[in-house]
Amino acid sequence: MIFCLSVSDTEGRVILDDESHGDTLAVIEARTWIEARGQALGRKEMDPFDYRPGFGWALRKSCPATPAGPPG
Repeated sequence: MIFCLSVSDTEGRVILDDESHGDTLAVIEARTWIEARGQALGRKEMDPFDYRPGFGWALRKSCPATPAGPPG
């Protein structure tokens, strides 16, 4: 199955889904979403993002803004 790691246009958080939700960071091939999530966490494209409990992965405040912009 193909998964898309993208930055949401509306929320500024990283989403792993079977379709894009904004600027695509990576395309991952895996058998399950859990397997794809494991692959996503180790990718260099995830370096500018931090995990925020209750929100998910979002752009680190010390990093320059991406085209999708920082979370608001």
